[in-house]
Amino acid sequence: MTGLFSMTMLAGVPDLGGYFSILKIIVILPLLLPWLYAATWMNKDTARVRTVGQLWLGLTLGAGVLGVLLWLVVPYFLIGAVLYLGLTAGVIGVYVGHRNKRVVSEAKVLTAEHIRAVLSRRRSEKVEVMQRVKLYDCYRKAVFPPEEEATQERRAYNAVQELLQDVVLMRASQADLSAAGPQTAVRFVVDGVLQNRPPLDRAKADLLVDFIRGIAGMKPEDKRHPQEGKISLDMGAMQADVDVLAAGTAHGQRLQLRVLQESIQTKLEELGMPDSLYTRLVEISAEGKGLVIVSGPKGNGVTSTLYSLLRKHDAYLKALGSLERSPEVDLENVSQQSYADANHLADRLASMLRRDPDVVMVDQCETTPAAELVCEAAAAKSMLLGAVADNVFVALARWIKVCGDRERALACLKAVTCQKLLRKLCPKCKEAYRPAREMLAKLNLPAEKIEQFYHPPTKPLTDEKGRPIICPTCRGTGYYGRTAAFEMLEMNDEIRQLIAQDAPLSRIKAACRKNGMLYLQEQALRKVISGMTSVEEVIRVSKSK
Repeated sequence: MTGLFSMTMLAGVPDLGGYFSILKIIVILPLLLPWLYAATWMNKDTARVRTVGQLWLGLTLGAGVLGVLLWLVVPYFLIGAVLYLGLTAGVIGVYVGHRNKRVVSEAKVLTAEHIRAVLSRRRSEKVEVMQRVKLYDCYRKAVFPPEEEATQERRAYNAVQELLQDVVLMRASQADLSAAGPQTAVRFVVDGVLQNRPPLDRAKADLLVDFIRGIAGMKPEDKRHPQEGKISLDMGAMQADVDVLAAGTAHGQRLQLRVLQESIQTKLEELGMPDSLYTRLVEISAEGKGLVIVSGPKGNGVTSTLYSLLRKHDAYLKALGSLERSPEVDLENVSQQSYADANHLADRLASMLRRDPDVVMVDQCETTPAAELVCEAAAAKSMLLGAVADNVFVALARWIKVCGDRERALACLKAVTCQKLLRKLCPKCKEAYRPAREMLAKLNLPAEKIEQFYHPPTKPLTDEKGRPIICPTCRGTGYYGRTAAFEMLEMNDEIRQLIAQDAPLSRIKAACRKNGMLYLQEQALRKVISGMTSVEEVIRVSKSK
């Protein structure tokens, strides 16, 4: 009986190979390859389009595994195959729709245009990577060139490299890209002056903007609302953080880059202040108490001077603090605080003063409560205050007005400075010329003591064969770098008394003259005489508001 049962069981066992079909396995394996390729591609693509990679990879792998299991379990082979293909293709299709909404039209996949390009082999063209600038994203992680098969991403990467290299070579402190019809206008701010650069093709510019938005930490799908981000770059000796601002306009996307290291200097010696004025200002700032107002038009280096004066104090011996609406750079060993708007300045300043710092820098003061706190603090500690003004007398008048009390405003005021930035002539290509006597007379300069001035080259530069060339130093602008002209009103008893009596401005200026003060234009003309800048530059700055 037992033998019969055993023989019956053995008879039910399939023959060798009966548990699987070689033909079905041959069909299944090739159909697994597109799923595995799609999962690999998606893992890389999610990083490129800045979406949640782990989620999409998990969905794709999960759909594939579930599809394979159903394929094997369902008794009917074709139905199992349809279930597998439906699950995997469905997830991939949903992802493609999701990622295509986050990229420009040229970077979309599986569209009619994309398929036509693939069939015509236009996308098979190899795009060589140009790595001219080391690039870092908002997390300070290195941005590497895209994979070889990512043709559009490589084009975007190359466009970014070209733009940033141009920014570095031109020493631009700001770059602005604005869509305008079939092209995108490109403008740089070089040495404080706006300069037009060659425009970009609209499609190329859109790829560039989307690439920078992605690495700057912005939301790629939101192309309407203003967004801010950060990147960093490194090219040779140039290392800088870059603030990125992107926004949508009626004509397309706009992108603004602000190179922080180029626009902010923090060494007082590099700002162009005359030695005598520099020495006296440092002495006043180091007295331990009192108020120094640093003024100038917007964009003329007031923040740099404030930072420089603050850093002149020993951060290891004194507690240093700064209060700004938006700190420009990180200052080592300085307690940097910010405030939302002018109405919150007084509260934030009071909070900072309760910590009893020795030196406090405030970027501006527009309300009476804040001004009262500055005056009170200046009686016991060093206070540095920024202001917007065209000259020291305007800055002084505005300070008195915001204080609301003339006596309180003057009590602890030590000095008021004002500055304007001037472009320096390129040392390689500047030209000497003899100025006309009429010009010198208008500038109140003695003609007998001045033999020559300098200005940018009036003729194109040429090489030894007479071919036109661009100056390698200034890149054809005629100027290289900036300096500042300063004036300083140092307070004394006579000047305080005249201001307290509401004396005419002419009498106050006469007292300042007697005290050895030189005005901004006079300081600027000294730089013209020394060959550092040109008369045309002084006139340009004098007219600008």
